[in-house]
Amino acid sequence: MNISIDVNPPSTHRQLVATSKLSVFRASWIADYPDAENYLSLFYSKNLSPNGPNYTHFQSDDFDDLYVESLSQTNDSVRYLTYSKMDKMIMDKAVIVPLYYDQVLRFTQKDIIGLKNNPMNLLNLKRVKKK
Repeated sequence: MNISIDVNPPSTHRQLVATSKLSVFRASWIADYPDAENYLSLFYSKNLSPNGPNYTHFQSDDFDDLYVESLSQTNDSVRYLTYSKMDKMIMDKAVIVPLYYDQVLRFTQKDIIGLKNNPMNLLNLKRVKKK
């Protein structure tokens, strides 16, 4: 396997990614809201870059059908099953290679209760109390 590594200025890199000129690149995504749809929208065909966040240029009618179906699904359990199918499609096609996930550690005093982590790693103090 022959590999060539080119180091580009950030502006050039963004342009090459947006126009699908790179076969492999590293990127990250931070969710805007706590729902799997926020991540799965990255693979919806109508979101192709440079006009949308689908920098992988992944296209699948089956995925798109499930994505559209999930948008109108009001039953959370059914929607989560649909999300699971979509996620499996992405992983089976090896569209992305997850390298790592952020981990949050919080140190608190023993008399602090109710401090929990959430999927977006936001600090929510709504239910935090001091004993």
